[in-house]
Amino acid sequence: MSWLDEIEMARDAVSPGLLLVAMPNCLEPVEWADQLSDALAWGRIRKPQEVALFLAHVGHESRDLTSLEESLWYSAGRLCEVWPRRYPSIEAARPYAENPEALANHTYGGRLGNTMKGDGWRFRGRGSIQLTGRYNYAECAKGTGLPLITHPDRLASIPRYAAMSAVWYWTTRVTPGGDIRSTTKEINGGLHGLVDRDHRFTRILQHLGGA
Repeated sequence: MSWLDEIEMARDAVSPGLLLVAMPNCLEPVEWADQLSDALAWGRIRKPQEVALFLAHVGHESRDLTSLEESLWYSAGRLCEVWPRRYPSIEAARPYAENPEALANHTYGGRLGNTMKGDGWRFRGRGSIQLTGRYNYAECAKGTGLPLITHPDRLASIPRYAAMSAVWYWTTRVTPGGDIRSTTKEINGGLHGLVDRDHRFTRILQHLGGA
């Protein structure tokens, strides 16, 4: 690594100003900028395009870092819309409507590495790019050293955990060199929220270009 590269790596990838461009409603931009910068340095993510993509997705997935835990509060009708194969009728959905713990255990139980009673709820979606399931929590714990199996709730309550897990997810699940469309598919499984992600990405790049 050249001395210029070393200087670049020493700089924070995310300033509070950049974070607010990416996520205008973030409530603690200084804290989050520090934690995201540290996590991105750990993941060796420095290229402006990749930083912009990462921040665009994190901003969308976490609602500007204000929502770090999956909401599982649904009406019966909404459950039929969200998971039509699993809840094909109001009758099938009714036992889990407005009952997040029961819904998580029924929906996620026996899959995503969830093998023990209560794993669906214990390892529900958390973090700034939400991890879901015992398997993903365990793999992230191995990769980062965070005690996520014993303390899964920290993903939704401690910025360092949420930031590190998001970078771990990015470096292990997202193909390098992708664009906003391809990375949306890899993170979301489809193109949900593409317009918002793209708007964020564009304004982040514009800010970085003018810095």
